Amino acid sequence: MPLVKKKLSIAAGATSAQVLAGTTYEYVDAGTQLIVSAAVDTAGTATADTTMNFTVNNAEFSRDASVSKLVDGEPFGWRGNYTLNDMVTTGAVRNRPIITFTNGTSATRTVDVCVFIGSPS
Repeated sequence: MPLVKKKLSIAAGATSAQVLAGTTYEYVDAGTQLIVSAAVDTAGTATADTTMNFTVNNAEFSRDASVSKLVDGEPFGWRGNYTLNDMVTTGAVRNRPIITFTNGTSATRTVDVCVFIGSPS
């Protein structure tokens, strides 16, 4: 089962590039399971946070979802405490998952993200 894993550096007030852009998995077939996990290097606050947006075609699965802080000793991967979405695509032909992160803080943030691409279990 394929896995796309990246470490993103996002400047203050910026939004990342689409995580799957330019990969083999920028478009996926119907019935593809997508599990998105992410963690940020520093916890956000009520007024400044790092968030994720996730859509497939025109369906929105996460909008401004707060990304949890990476905890020392807590393994990071596609299964575990950092999972933000677990869904299966339903579009008949091509499905385009779009995953972006926005840094709403006043400093550069590092976001670890991994996307598991596979068949539903």
